[in-house]
Amino acid sequence: MRVLAALSGGVDSAVAAARAVDAGHEVVGVHMALTRNRAQTRSGSRGCCSIEDSADARWAAQILGIPFYVWDLSEEFEERVVADFLDEYRAGRTPNPCVRCNEFVKFRELASRAHALGFDAVCTGHYAAIVDGPSGPELHRGADALKDQSYVLGVLNQEQLRRSMFPLADTPKPEVRAE
Repeated sequence: MRVLAALSGGVDSAVAAARAVDAGHEVVGVHMALTRNRAQTRSGSRGCCSIEDSADARWAAQILGIPFYVWDLSEEFEERVVADFLDEYRAGRTPNPCVRCNEFVKFRELASRAHALGFDAVCTGHYAAIVDGPSGPELHRGADALKDQSYVLGVLNQEQLRRSMFPLADTPKPEVRAE
């Protein structure tokens, strides 16, 4: 299977990509550039948006021996996550930007581009599980209750779940870090 591994630069996405490689999939790594303005990019901090994270993602891909690309999704991120958050906040609501990013940037835009390029699935380091249910794939909590991220993925539909891989679903974070 052709798999696009979303590499954030963190240990979780790197281990998820490694597991996809070990499972025999044809894996390509991609890091999402979420801002064009380097002054807005955090440096020296950890997260999905720092300058260091892109370099770490490239390094992980190099170690795994997989092709690596950086895709500019800054326009989508600005429109769907940042502007939406500001509008909602001004209206007295407090949306979760991670939910919006997963819904609109990672599992809509990134997955759509992956599909257009012939990838069968997008692989991420989320701690959540996809289980075959009676009506199709279902999203379930990850095994590590302290790291479960199913709540930020609850907006995904069955087609998105069919085209997703969460290789860390059954592994506690300390084991992922050790791996």
